[in-house]
Amino acid sequence: MMATSTDDMSTPVTRGELRDELQQLEVRLEQKLEQKLEQKLEQKLEQKLEQKLAHLVTRTEFEMWGGALLARIELGEQRMFTELARHTRAIQESMSTQISVVDDKYDDLPARMSQLEATVFPPERR
Repeated sequence: MMATSTDDMSTPVTRGELRDELQQLEVRLEQKLEQKLEQKLEQKLEQKLEQKLAHLVTRTEFEMWGGALLARIELGEQRMFTELARHTRAIQESMSTQISVVDDKYDDLPARMSQLEATVFPPERR
C-alpha cells in the first residue's frame, strides 16, 4: 500500500499501487452492486409474493362465491323437481279421471254386444 497520504492527489503512484487501488475499488463496487442487487431482488420477490397472496385471496373469495352459487342452483333444482312432481301427479289424476269417464260409458258394452249379436245372428236351429 501507499505510505503517503491518500488525500494528496499530486503525489505520483506506481503502476502496482494503482493496480492495487483499482482492485480494491473493484471489490468495493462489486460488494455495493451485489448489495443493491440483493435489495432489488428481495423487493421484487416481496411484490410477487404479495401479488400471489392477493390472487389467492381473490381465488378464495371466488371459490366462496362459486360455492354459494352452486348451493342456490341446487336449491332451485330441488324446488323445480318438487314442483314438477306435483304437476305430474296432477296430470296423472286428471288423465285417470278422463279415462274412467270413457271406460264408464262402455262398461255395459259386452252385455249390449251379446244382446245385439243374439238378435242379429240368431242361434242356428238343429
